[in-house]
Amino acid sequence: MTKFEGINLEEVKMREQIIVGAGISGLVAAINLAREGFKVTVRERRKTVGGETDIRGLEGKVIKIGDGTPLDIERLKSYTGIDLLRVAVPLKKTTVHAYGRTFDVEFVPNPPAYLVERGPRPSSLDVFLFELAKSEGVEFSFSDTVRDFAELPPDTIIATGLFGEAFKELDIPHMQVFGYLAMGETEDKDPKVVIYFDEYTRDYAFYSQVNGACGACLFSRGKPLDISVKERFERQLAENDGVTFDEWNAVSIGALPVESIRNPRLFTRNYILAGTLSGSIDALMLFGVHGALISGKIAAMAVLDHEKALREFKRINRNFPAGFLLSWQYRHMPIPILKRLVWAGLKAYPVVGRILGEKLFGLLPGFGRI
Repeated sequence: MTKFEGINLEEVKMREQIIVGAGISGLVAAINLAREGFKVTVRERRKTVGGETDIRGLEGKVIKIGDGTPLDIERLKSYTGIDLLRVAVPLKKTTVHAYGRTFDVEFVPNPPAYLVERGPRPSSLDVFLFELAKSEGVEFSFSDTVRDFAELPPDTIIATGLFGEAFKELDIPHMQVFGYLAMGETEDKDPKVVIYFDEYTRDYAFYSQVNGACGACLFSRGKPLDISVKERFERQLAENDGVTFDEWNAVSIGALPVESIRNPRLFTRNYILAGTLSGSIDALMLFGVHGALISGKIAAMAVLDHEKALREFKRINRNFPAGFLLSWQYRHMPIPILKRLVWAGLKAYPVVGRILGEKLFGLLPGFGRI
């Protein structure tokens, strides 16, 4: 039973469906609802999709960086109705520097790994989804900050990503994430990811490049990192990988839904949530692209049928508690033990990866289950 049973569905579709946030999940929701015949308006606080941000430490700057993630392009196309082949760049290998040792890792073919560019360039995932949404008739209202959530109509989809204001306004448990970010451009067009695990953060640091855009990020949940930590990571990048940047920014990256084992939620008050705000994220490694794509589709489904969408949301997020507990153990484990576990895992990956296949990334919302 849909929540509109007994109501003229065509009249419902003529109402304006509001989506707050023009990130991945908001755009996927908008595309799917527009295809269902809804009149959709996306409200976005920035001037353009992927445009200048007001993240503390990056005010007025544009984030351009590659986001690495496992993706099953064909399954995602079938589930969301969106073909990402044009903007998902295959990633065959990575270099991992883990507690003083270096591992060159070739990814097993199943599951496949990709890089997607984030930002305002035509080659980015954000712009691809934006152009597709416009072609489906979605309307956009830019430089449009929601000042009072209480004024939003029921069933508004809120997909505000890492921005902490929505977490606070809606009383959603969250953890602040702090770090350092550098961005630039490179003549090397090949996709590349370098990952660092070290004692200076219980999370990790990385360098990525895709389509000529490159960036490096060092981050930590819960507390800011001292500048000496950034300087150490900066030296490592230069000495190990020949990577340097002209400018580094100390940033409050935003809020993440990893404070509570019960974080994932499709509804709060009378709103529908999507993307990071909904908790559709891998709580261990913080992969977010897959969950954003899937939860955008589910948010669109929820506009028509709350119960069906909630069942699907619970299904695709069923491994969040396991990821939450693993993350807690990882961040509180004694460093000597952690080093040996990470080293052993990286050595075993070629064999374990082929045995487990897509189960290796079972913590990603919906991965292997769509």
